[in-house]
Amino acid sequence: MIKISNKIISLSLLLLIILISSEAKAQYKLSVEELFEKGVEHSIVIQSTYLKVEIANDKNSLAKNKRLPDVAVTGQFGYVGTSTIFDKDLSFVKHTSAPDWRQNYQLSAVQPLYEGGRISNNIKRSELEQELAQLSLTQDKANLKIWLVGKYLDLYNLYRQRAIYSINIDEAKRRLQDIRKMREEGMITSNDVLRSEIELTNFDLSYQETTNGITLVCQQLAIALGMDEDLLYEPDSAFLNLKMNIDEGIDNYIQTAYHDYPEMRIAKTNIALAKNNLDITKADFRPSLSLQFGNTFQRPLPNTSPVQDLFIDSWGVTLNLSYKISSLFDRKHSLSAAKTQISLQQLEEEQQKQNIRGIVKSAYLKHKEALMRIKALETSVEQANENYRIVNKKYFNQLSILTDLLDANAIQLDAELQLTAARTNAVYTYYQLLNVCGRL
Repeated sequence: MIKISNKIISLSLLLLIILISSEAKAQYKLSVEELFEKGVEHSIVIQSTYLKVEIANDKNSLAKNKRLPDVAVTGQFGYVGTSTIFDKDLSFVKHTSAPDWRQNYQLSAVQPLYEGGRISNNIKRSELEQELAQLSLTQDKANLKIWLVGKYLDLYNLYRQRAIYSINIDEAKRRLQDIRKMREEGMITSNDVLRSEIELTNFDLSYQETTNGITLVCQQLAIALGMDEDLLYEPDSAFLNLKMNIDEGIDNYIQTAYHDYPEMRIAKTNIALAKNNLDITKADFRPSLSLQFGNTFQRPLPNTSPVQDLFIDSWGVTLNLSYKISSLFDRKHSLSAAKTQISLQQLEEEQQKQNIRGIVKSAYLKHKEALMRIKALETSVEQANENYRIVNKKYFNQLSILTDLLDANAIQLDAELQLTAARTNAVYTYYQLLNVCGRL
């Protein structure tokens, strides 16, 4: 039985070593640059926005083509049956003598000379729509980066938590060994042993929970980045060394947001679109002037009697002037609607400015709070470590009870976890501030 047990233990250790080595091979160091690059590359939302940009570019090209001549070529070729002539009483008289085949080929070109600004304003409109598509792309990229940064920091936080639990597990095991020795010597009761074992079990469970959390977040990132879902991704710890200075002052951040934040730029572009729509509306009340060239090659000769089976080639140049009189009846309401739309967009821009001031100030203060929290928690960790050292020494000198020691350990663990969360939160709030300022 002893030999079998030894074999089982040896086999278990071998399997454990294989699992540990395979897990190490499956880890992948993921940099922030690669995070953003692959995230943008594989995002379905970003791909859709790219397609919208392409559509806007094509519409702009079509609008510019309206300045070119409208060229058309037509051709007709057909058979015409013989006509029959009847008398007044519908009695047959005779069949006419006319050519059976008819052909008509035309070439025409119309060059717009004046459209009241309709063509140029439609081109400007398509350019503004291009700008809106680009701004939407910028906004979607920024939103994606914020999401990726959040997941990336969650992953770092989980790795750090697991490392803290691992240290506490090792410490709990050493402490349990010492407590068992003290129990064997009759210095303490079995209750201390049981409570220490329960604490170690809780640490093991927390360690496993953070390990599962790492696996889940890695899978979420892998799906978003188009990478292998079976890999364990390890974030770059240097990311937390990011310089997060906010010495510019909140007013500078607000002014930057007014100018660079995508939603503010979209609001400004919408005003420009509304003004452009007013110009297009005015163009509908102006005359149109165009130059037309045409060439016709046909058979038989038209307007001859009898009809002659001959080809004729004719051409001409025409100056066309048109004015839509019915537009005068719509002028008042059309202009009023277009001007009201401008006022509406201007109000939305002002509303967006008010929102921006609140959003920027909130992001600015939250980041300052996050930085202050790090400093406070760094002191708390030092104090918790010192407190645990003192209580630990007292307990093993039988100057304090186990409850005091476990409480000191819990305070130490909580302080370390809070400090880790505070450091990652400071980075996240900094990126949020960059995002609302249009710098991300």
